[in-house]
Amino acid sequence: MTNRRGSSIDLPGGDASERPRIALPAWLNHFNLRDLKVLFRCWTATWVATILIFIGPALQQIGIATFFGALVLYIAPPAGILFLYLLAALSLLAGMCLGWAWGLLTMKAALAARPAPQTQARLRQLQQEVVTEVQRSGQSSATVTQQLIHDGFMLDARVTVVFYVMICVFIYAVSRLRATNNKFALAQIFSIIISDLFLLFGPSLPSFTALLPRVLVAPGAIGVGLGTICCLLFFPQSTSYAVFSKMEEVLRFGQISLKYTESLLNYKDLNLEQLLETRGKSIGAAKALEPLLAFLPLNFSRGRWNAADVERLQEPLRKTLMAELSLLDYHIARIHGDQNMQRLSPTRAPTADTNLAEKRDRAIGRHQLQQSAQLMDAFQSAEETAIRARTLDALRQSTIPILQACSAAIDTIVDTISTLNSQRWVCEPSFIQIYDQLVRAQVSGQTLWRIRFSSLTPTTEALINNHAEMFDDYGECKSGDGRGAHALRGMIIGMVIEERILAVADATQTLIDDIAWLLSHRSETRIWIPSRLQYALTWFWSSNTPTPMSYAENNTVVDPEVLEEQTREAGRRLRISRGYGTPQRCRTTRTLMSIYKWLFNPAGMYALRMVVVTIATSIPSALPHTAGFYYREKGIWGVITAQTTLLVYTADFTVSLVSRAVGTVVGGVLGMVAWYIGSGHGPGNPYGLGAITAAMTVVLMWWRIFLPPALALAAIMSGATFVLVIGFSYDDANAQQYGLPGRGDTAFWKRLVTVLLGFFAATVVQLFPRPPSATRHVCQTLSNAVRTLSDHYALILSHWARADPDHPVGTVAERITLEMAETLLSLEAPIGLLRWEMSFGPFHRKTLDRTRTLLGDMNQALGRLLTLSATLPLEFQERLIRTVGLTDDYTVGDVMAILGVIEQALMGGAALPERLPTPLVKRCYETWKQQHQTVNLSRITVRNKSYREYCVAITSYLKFLSTIDELVLVLKAALGESHIVDRGETVV
Repeated sequence: MTNRRGSSIDLPGGDASERPRIALPAWLNHFNLRDLKVLFRCWTATWVATILIFIGPALQQIGIATFFGALVLYIAPPAGILFLYLLAALSLLAGMCLGWAWGLLTMKAALAARPAPQTQARLRQLQQEVVTEVQRSGQSSATVTQQLIHDGFMLDARVTVVFYVMICVFIYAVSRLRATNNKFALAQIFSIIISDLFLLFGPSLPSFTALLPRVLVAPGAIGVGLGTICCLLFFPQSTSYAVFSKMEEVLRFGQISLKYTESLLNYKDLNLEQLLETRGKSIGAAKALEPLLAFLPLNFSRGRWNAADVERLQEPLRKTLMAELSLLDYHIARIHGDQNMQRLSPTRAPTADTNLAEKRDRAIGRHQLQQSAQLMDAFQSAEETAIRARTLDALRQSTIPILQACSAAIDTIVDTISTLNSQRWVCEPSFIQIYDQLVRAQVSGQTLWRIRFSSLTPTTEALINNHAEMFDDYGECKSGDGRGAHALRGMIIGMVIEERILAVADATQTLIDDIAWLLSHRSETRIWIPSRLQYALTWFWSSNTPTPMSYAENNTVVDPEVLEEQTREAGRRLRISRGYGTPQRCRTTRTLMSIYKWLFNPAGMYALRMVVVTIATSIPSALPHTAGFYYREKGIWGVITAQTTLLVYTADFTVSLVSRAVGTVVGGVLGMVAWYIGSGHGPGNPYGLGAITAAMTVVLMWWRIFLPPALALAAIMSGATFVLVIGFSYDDANAQQYGLPGRGDTAFWKRLVTVLLGFFAATVVQLFPRPPSATRHVCQTLSNAVRTLSDHYALILSHWARADPDHPVGTVAERITLEMAETLLSLEAPIGLLRWEMSFGPFHRKTLDRTRTLLGDMNQALGRLLTLSATLPLEFQERLIRTVGLTDDYTVGDVMAILGVIEQALMGGAALPERLPTPLVKRCYETWKQQHQTVNLSRITVRNKSYREYCVAITSYLKFLSTIDELVLVLKAALGESHIVDRGETVV
């Protein structure tokens, strides 16, 4: 399926013959109008900034670092909406200004450390040395003076110490700020670059030089200005435009779950990998929508709908997505459950080829698997398969029309949004087009309502008729019949699927009704101006709000304390306390522990490493015997490389190191090729260089915009090295400056050597004395996630079967569930990067990824239960308590104990005890069997619309328990078992 913007979304059930045999990589599949517009805008700004290097007056006025403007645009290209680009640009400029201001204070303090008479005496010696050298070499006095200054003639230990102390304090502060809130990444990078100018060149200057950073700030500001102008002139995008585009993406991804369900009802196999990919993309698209919605009050656009109208669609869109994800989660759970039963089947006997590792894996968790053997055999029986087929038969006739009506309604919504979004300034939609969209929306809504209303009774009756053997002549459930248990399970599965389909239909109905209302009440095209500004400030200072900035570190591991804050917020809203805590230590001890934790937490260690690597790489510039060599060979490149390569965790650092190395080589080679094509062996042809850089910039900017986030650093380094080689080569031939690195291959070689030295310094500082392990941090985050889920479980128990209208549990449930899902999804990329980290711990990348997935399943089940605690009638909530013992003290104690063991295992890596109260599902079944000899169920109860929600509650609770059981086995496979109880059983 192809949307109106040209991007394709694969849906199940398509004809394989219609699909292309060879698919382009994702980073090449951007030959559509929208992406080409973005590329043209970014290319124009970057190329104009590049050709300023070849314009003589501009080069003389701006300086030898004119290329820095293009470098800034490679780091922060104008690829998004204007306001978000302005935020990135202002952050960049604010960082440079902050570094400039602090550098001026540092220079004042440092020069004051040397007494004035000594300074004057040293200046007189400098004048004498200049006269002598001019007479000897015949060079101009200005050139000789510049050489002597940069060779360290004016160096003084007192001045140098003040420079180093104050600049290092500044670097420490901004590095901690960046580690705490990643929105300050650009500000930190450019503030440190400006402060490096003061650190490396300030101690050797003879007097206070306020305009020292102008050599970088001026071209940087020009680059930002060019990006802003191109955002305004070439295909500008408003915030509402970006929001509508992202809404289309969210709706399309959600629609795939309807297609999967329709395929399932038609007996087509579903692929687990595709289901998981769809769920991840859906949650990722919803997460990317959040920061854009925060800026809607700042929207400046032309159209029919204002920011309030777009915000009105946010809640129904979120409910629609949650309902579709719930339907998708059912398919994922079903397929994964079948795979688990096949993999963990007790009938699978070892063969002669079974190796020791497989025997060990089968021995671990043996006690729990033996306890689950009977349930697994029952689930794999032929009768169970027949019951499932009959359930699908009962659902097919009545639910497929609902799915098709929902899909058609989503098509109408997407077409409406696309029509309003693509025609704003030129060729705006006519009255006839809007009226046609209104009629389509109304007809789709009415059709969906009619089909949904007419299918309620037939669906339920079809399920009852297909499971008629479980009811007697009076409509009561039979007792003592083994087949009745299978039929009851088939009935519950059918009710669950029906309820989730109806939930999607209800949410879609609300959304399309709101669309129709807006179409009928917003009939005029207007220019909408920003209404409120406080949202921008709130977003900017909040460390937990996602950022759409182009240079955001996409692979940064989530701070475990974010989960703590989410849980505390949920508890505050629901007035539930986490507990009474532990006895407090004395104030002095608490103060010392807080200081130690603040200094040596991941952010503190990152800032400390930044200070260490800065001192280590910049010391040669402060020594009289090496200062001149350091300046001529551009040692500042090594300092900046070492500083920007360092990251908080080793896995991210490894990827950063490799990406930067590859980007440096590729960019340098392209720079040499462009230089020799445009100049040959001459001093540089402005016209030839302008032409070749235009072509090269297309390639480099394409990489920068469209490569995956993990390769963004490589693309940035390619562009930066390219313009640096071109810029310094042209400077060497057309500017008079001491210490230029040469032309072509010479400039690239010096750049490569200094960058490699910076990599080496960064690697040493990152790994010693103890590398900051991303594996350990992911384990801590997952451990805190288990603790948060334990709190959510406690919230369910506290609110179940209690009428408490003062607590908005339903609204909070959806919010905290989605926040936890986003947090766990954000761990996918960091866990994927663990393949680059050498870890001596017991946890493997696959184990952590499987743990993350299982915690996501637990979160979905708990979220569903927490929502049902506010919507399910009290009589059915009490029925669930009686049926599965939800609030039974022994059951609650078992669940809490196992969750506590899992939390500690993830935190400390200790083996789990062999004997735990698992499997919880079997214990739940035994508890039900002991208390209920008969099933209290009738046809009348099944026809009650609340019974469907009751079935959803049962399956969600059982899913929660079964996920805990599986998580225990996963952790035992990774950590092993302890406290073995030998009862004489034979180890398989």
